Amino acid sequence: MVHRYSRGRLVLIGLALASLAVFVASTWPSLVAGAARLADGLSGGDWAVLGVACVVQLGGHVLRAARTKVPIDNVRRGSLAGQFRHLSIGYLFSLVWPLRLGEVVRAFLIARTLRISFLYTLLAVVLERLLDVVLVAGALLVVAALADIPLGGVLSVALVALLVSAAAITAFALLVRENALLMRLAWRGTALLNTKLENRARFKLWSVIFGFQRFFRQRRQLVRYVGLALASWVCYAGAALLVALAVFPSLGWRDGAAATAAPSAVSSPALGNGAPGAYTEGVAGFLGDGRGLDGEAVLLFATATWAVVTVPVLVVAVVALFVNWARRTSAPLTGAELSPADRYVNKLGRDQDISGAMTHFLDAYFQGQHLSQVLHRLEVNGNVSLVRFFKGGSNAVTILATSGGETFVKKMVPPEYAHRLKNQHDWLAERADHARLVTVLREQHAEDHYAIDLEYRPNSVPLFDYVHGNPFSQGAAMLAEVWQYMYDEVYALGPLEEHTELLEDYVAERLVLRVRAAADSDPDLAEAMKADRIFVNGREVDNFDRVIDRIRAHEEAWRDLATYRTSTNIHGDLTVDNVLVDLDTRRVLVIDPSDDNQVRGPVIDFARHMQSLLYGYEFLNEDEAPVRLGNRDGMPEIVYRDHRSARYAELADYISAQVMTRHLTPAEQRAVLFHIGLFYGRMLTHRIVINPATALKYYGVCVLALNRFLDQYELPVRDEQPDIFSSEPLESEVPAEPAMRGQVLTPWTP
Repeated sequence: MVHRYSRGRLVLIGLALASLAVFVASTWPSLVAGAARLADGLSGGDWAVLGVACVVQLGGHVLRAARTKVPIDNVRRGSLAGQFRHLSIGYLFSLVWPLRLGEVVRAFLIARTLRISFLYTLLAVVLERLLDVVLVAGALLVVAALADIPLGGVLSVALVALLVSAAAITAFALLVRENALLMRLAWRGTALLNTKLENRARFKLWSVIFGFQRFFRQRRQLVRYVGLALASWVCYAGAALLVALAVFPSLGWRDGAAATAAPSAVSSPALGNGAPGAYTEGVAGFLGDGRGLDGEAVLLFATATWAVVTVPVLVVAVVALFVNWARRTSAPLTGAELSPADRYVNKLGRDQDISGAMTHFLDAYFQGQHLSQVLHRLEVNGNVSLVRFFKGGSNAVTILATSGGETFVKKMVPPEYAHRLKNQHDWLAERADHARLVTVLREQHAEDHYAIDLEYRPNSVPLFDYVHGNPFSQGAAMLAEVWQYMYDEVYALGPLEEHTELLEDYVAERLVLRVRAAADSDPDLAEAMKADRIFVNGREVDNFDRVIDRIRAHEEAWRDLATYRTSTNIHGDLTVDNVLVDLDTRRVLVIDPSDDNQVRGPVIDFARHMQSLLYGYEFLNEDEAPVRLGNRDGMPEIVYRDHRSARYAELADYISAQVMTRHLTPAEQRAVLFHIGLFYGRMLTHRIVINPATALKYYGVCVLALNRFLDQYELPVRDEQPDIFSSEPLESEVPAEPAMRGQVLTPWTP
């Protein structure tokens, strides 16, 4: 029966045998001379000692393979036989090719076999070699000082290798410890790539940091790693000592130490291949001519140590090319389908490309944002496994996570904002029996964050996707269900009253001071606010300060804003993004309440709702197109890509004509536009932190909505549904249909 090899195995066999043939052909004279020298210079007893030395040398390789296995098992457990097989094949390529190319081949074979990160594996191998150089070069310098070996030739190379390796290890340690400068350089460097390559490069770098942090925090593994490293070098030194005893039977301790150190002195710090001629010259140069050693004996020793170091592992490598004795103990079963959450548990596994799902997390992490670093530490400590990270419009971050087989949504805030998220937790916990509310599972208090975990329903989809993937009537029915739930089970309405004092504080704190604070931090925003008038996407309107002054001075407008029905409870953030549709029950699921407004009435929830439908909040969030600040006729001009879907326009008409008119007074209906402008304005302080390039368009929407609110009072009839809620576009161009944010009706990702 003829054994059939895979295409990859055939390529590996072909490259290895071709390389070995080239090596033999190019070094044939040296190989023949060395074989003759060994045949003439060694007795039968000496050959027996060389045989024992070969076994000891291979024992050192087995220990090295076990050492490599320690950090690799941190990712996915494999077999020692597999590590030894890959090590021997790597030695074959390092013998033939310069720059120790075999280490790259070895890392590739390990990563490919176990389906783990190649970069992590390669750096584990490189770090192993760098530590070897530091250990061996340091030991050689000590031996040289004790054995009176002059600092020159090989020792000079060892000194340089020691310094370079120490510098490389230091740089690696700084990266793993998340040095701010290196992280920033990584962020800026990867930003030069296209989006797909940027995601992959950042994910690979983060994987390395994550993997080695997880490895270094396990003390038992570190002790085992160091122990195996020392044991392997004891075997290598023992093999060299056995050869020295066979060739130089009567050496003193200084000459014996020098002879024992010679093989490592020549091979370990070197980057070149293991050609026998160069190796022999290196050993002879290390032992020197002034030690009283016979020149022929030195050449015999050099040839014998080359044979012990090279020949046994080459034989093993050639056999390993054709016979795979290793077991893939933890590799996934062929054809096995991982669950959506399981794909993300092992971040160093490479069963599927998950880098695209972590884009926003990686961007925030390499920029040094606090909550992203907290999430990273939770992942390293094994508390949670990040499945997906989502951009937010507040100081919180939201992730889909898994832990102990449970998948859930986690929301986190810095400690200074814990009270806000605590309010959400308590609001939801008080209504745990509401079928149309997401269920809160638990809360966590920590020194660097506060978090709550929420129920995850995989068969739920965002309302945004639902209304764009179904007929208008079904989308409108879902919106109507939202408001029925709010009025039936949430609101406890008070009488219609004026709240002038409260309104003054609300406008000053939540709008005016927020906008001015943002302008203090953003020169472009400050420039846009300077003039009394401004162009926004071609429309000339009053600028922020002027329109606010006009609203304050307009008696009827200000009275309308102050007059509303209160409720002891509201949702507070009822944008379309905060509503899901459960496909199993075809019922809405309301998420993310934010009941911390000074103005507390249904008018706030309607304003949040129309923030989406009337001004395309979800489209603005997704759009990353540049915003231009210019000058037109002596006035600032903001130009940005502003669009909403035709479905949003239809739903905006439906809510304003069919829902708001049933629940809000005419004054409250007119006030909705003001609150929309206020919401866009109050977001500016956060926008300039998470994405300053988009702050100007939020300012533009704020100014447009405030002007549109005031325009209502110039209309001839105000007690009927105002034309101000018409679905006509604000700009000169008709809004384009949206590119969907994902496949319609796919399971929810918050």
